[in-house]
Amino acid sequence: MTASFDDPFLRNIGLLLTYKCTVACPHCIVEAGPHRKEEMSFEEAINWIDQAGAYRNGHILGLALTGGEPFYDLPKLKQISEYAQRKGFIVTVVTNGYWAATKDDALRVLEDLPAIKMISLSTDVYHQKAIPLENIKNGIWAANKTGRLHNVAVCTDNQENMQFKQIMEELRGVDEEKNVRVAITFPVGRAQKYESHLTHKMIEEPSIGACNSANSPVIFPNGNVIACIGPVFSLTSQNPLFLGNVREESLQSILDRAEVNPLLHVVRVWGPQKLVALLKEHGYGALLPKEYIENCICDGCYKLLSDKRIASALQDLLKSKEILRIIAYARVFYFSEDRMVTQLKLNKVRQRTR
Repeated sequence: MTASFDDPFLRNIGLLLTYKCTVACPHCIVEAGPHRKEEMSFEEAINWIDQAGAYRNGHILGLALTGGEPFYDLPKLKQISEYAQRKGFIVTVVTNGYWAATKDDALRVLEDLPAIKMISLSTDVYHQKAIPLENIKNGIWAANKTGRLHNVAVCTDNQENMQFKQIMEELRGVDEEKNVRVAITFPVGRAQKYESHLTHKMIEEPSIGACNSANSPVIFPNGNVIACIGPVFSLTSQNPLFLGNVREESLQSILDRAEVNPLLHVVRVWGPQKLVALLKEHGYGALLPKEYIENCICDGCYKLLSDKRIASALQDLLKSKEILRIIAYARVFYFSEDRMVTQLKLNKVRQRTR
């Protein structure tokens, strides 16, 4: 199975604006909460938006603002989103919906943020300890009323959980099923402290499927650029999905390097199960984990890259010209993306070997 054809690489980039949040959910991988102080300065956010807008003459089309809770500071969110819109970005925001206690509240907030064209509302058993599902329903209503696109993100450790099923049933009563996205609760960050309470189903091989999240890197308040917003952000900067730091070099340099990052594109095209297959094929099977979380592509990446021996073996394997050529031409075949072929001059290598 490969990634979707309508989700091209580097057409969207994220800014994690703040670690501040109105709640401190027990499953939060970034450990956001009211006590957190770290946030992206307005000046740096504008600078990085400018750099994103200039990249390859406007190649990046979407800007996703996340946290923490971006709505925590409404004036700042309004300024940043309106600036990004003027730069030509389609702006989306991830939120817990705390601001939508009533329909009137939800409508007033969204009407004051005209530059935001899509909202992603998060809800689940964890969020609902502080923010009722009614807020999400109000947010959906206000999004429809103001002509915004929206989706609802729901986390669970087990899709057989009765509370999860009840939430899904209620959401089906107010929204189309295609707008609801389910993710598996991952034991990283604050969730790691509650790992013993999680009831994941485990399987012997990583879940099959490519990772769409790896199409959209995220800039964190400290300038780190990570290939996705998944749990790999918590690993050291030595892992291949750490792309660089925009305080230390230009965003253009970081993204150009990402275009030829072989591990990143294996994950995009095939998913982490392809990395496992490569390791087995080249005699590294004994290093592999014995089990993985079912329906959780993140778990494959995290388990492989958090083991220094496996990460080192993968980096060595992915230096092979033959493997690089396969990855590059898979990108051409599945996504019509030829930058890896041209940047690494793999077309010339191919011609010489005829």
